[in-house]
Amino acid sequence: MAPLRTRSSYRVISADTHVLEPADLWTSRVEPRYRDRVPRIEWLDRGGAWIIEGAAEPISFGFTMAAGRPAAALTDWLRPDEVDVESWDMPEKRLEIQDADNIDAELLFPNRPFQGVVGNRDADLHNAMVRAYNDWLSEFCSYAPNRLGGVATIPNRGVRAAVEEVERTAQMPGIAGFLLNAYPHGGTQISDEDDPVFRAVAATGKPLAIHIMLNDDMPYQLDAGTLPGTGHFYDCPGRMLEIIFSGVLDRIPELRIVFHETDCGWLPYFVDQADDNYLRHAKATLKDHPLAKLPSDYVRDHFHFSFIHDTLAIANRHRIGVDKMLWSNDFPHIASDWPSSWKQIGAAFAEVPDEERQAIVAGNALRLYRFAN
Repeated sequence: MAPLRTRSSYRVISADTHVLEPADLWTSRVEPRYRDRVPRIEWLDRGGAWIIEGAAEPISFGFTMAAGRPAAALTDWLRPDEVDVESWDMPEKRLEIQDADNIDAELLFPNRPFQGVVGNRDADLHNAMVRAYNDWLSEFCSYAPNRLGGVATIPNRGVRAAVEEVERTAQMPGIAGFLLNAYPHGGTQISDEDDPVFRAVAATGKPLAIHIMLNDDMPYQLDAGTLPGTGHFYDCPGRMLEIIFSGVLDRIPELRIVFHETDCGWLPYFVDQADDNYLRHAKATLKDHPLAKLPSDYVRDHFHFSFIHDTLAIANRHRIGVDKMLWSNDFPHIASDWPSSWKQIGAAFAEVPDEERQAIVAGNALRLYRFAN
């Protein structure tokens, strides 16, 4: 067990990092009848890849464990001798990785193979894989729950199973929040039938996380020539409006939602336009969908946002709300500045008062996800 930290000793918390799922995570944990159908790593001629039922092709993983690699060595296809296997399943190694970057704690999200779990349409298999992942995550993070905050996944193949999994994992060691990949009833459009799950999450006092977007498609191999990070915010504005107009935040006002890796420099424009258009249309096209508050009020009261590099957000932090913003280093993905995150923080926050900087790089994550201490 790692030494405990006190609330005042957290200097930097990365609000969005990713696990490296061990190659045998699912094959060693699901029932024997499923073991030929779950994600597994195979070493092909080009390098290592996840083999996932339903995916059109093997899914390589080099760019999802690229942090710290020299630019000339960046590739999505890795050989066995290029993989630091210890960092996959040894939490003590993960703490060494944090220490190398002067990070005090981090929130842990799934990596690429998990999209194959989210997209699997076999409800029994899907639920078995979710339970296996959450069990492993809790075991991993319980080594140092004050430094490793696991975000447990909510299954998306039926509301009853989703409620049961939230309630099962809520008290498990190392679990700091809950990840919504697609709506619990199944699909990416909200429904009132999802309310019991949101109530169950709210009852835990832990936040509901959405990482970039809701998507229940199978993973696909990355194409050359794309810039995926530039579009990470595109689902978030519409998703917030969908959630607001569904009324779920009026029915469950305790629910707090954190959008991870969506940035927030765009947020002042969005809330300004959302309020303006709501007021213009409220008595006409929206008369059957009245809101109790303005859209900006719901955003202020319920939503938070993490970013990796967003100079506009930092410059406009008072319009966004300093308490809404969470910094992250996205380890071990290609966007990460590890092991030099402190340089990026120093440059980005050079003109930010210490109290505001502390809130964004540590305090807000600590307040929302309540790391054990």
